[in-house]
Amino acid sequence: MCLTTTALEEPVFAIKTVDLWRLLTYRRMGLIEGNGDVLNRILQHGLFRKRRDLEQDADYKQLIPYGIISNAESFYLFRRTSGQREKRLHNKLHLGVGGHMNPGRSDDHSANYLTGELKRELFEEVKLLDGCFIEDIEFIGFINDDTIPVSRVHLGLLFNIHISNKDIEINESDKMTAEWVEKPDLSIYYEKMETWTRIAIDFYINKKYV
Repeated sequence: MCLTTTALEEPVFAIKTVDLWRLLTYRRMGLIEGNGDVLNRILQHGLFRKRRDLEQDADYKQLIPYGIISNAESFYLFRRTSGQREKRLHNKLHLGVGGHMNPGRSDDHSANYLTGELKRELFEEVKLLDGCFIEDIEFIGFINDDTIPVSRVHLGLLFNIHISNKDIEINESDKMTAEWVEKPDLSIYYEKMETWTRIAIDFYINKKYV
């Protein structure tokens, strides 16, 4: 992915890889189950470093909140359009909203800080219209994929963002479109989905929503 100088200079939240695998059971690719206690211990071991120093450094894992948006058994599926600057992302499909975590106003490395960062990313991507609100943000587990270089330096923190109805819309419709898809129909789009979305479907959605 092409990154601007500003993006490379920003501090992002990461954890030393050796510390991470002391706290979690290693899985080369897939979803690693976890709970709030494990998540909090990982957050307490985290630190901020400039993104440019981490992008090629497998000694660290950048922590990325990754929230799927659901209403009952429907999921909000995003499609990146040609308005995206990075051509390799054109027409890619994904369920997750999220991104790098940046420093807050304090040294708070708690679950509240993480949830705040996830909500910030959510509202950058979508707008909840009148009568639509977040019912619950459920932590699911950790997405790891050491089979490709870009994922080797990132760890996904998978959440399910349950919202009260389907009244939402995209903020930047020139860069992205989205639609609600019922769980049985996700398989239609599977081959065009990004890796983390496939992992969320294979190891979470297909097991929970049966």
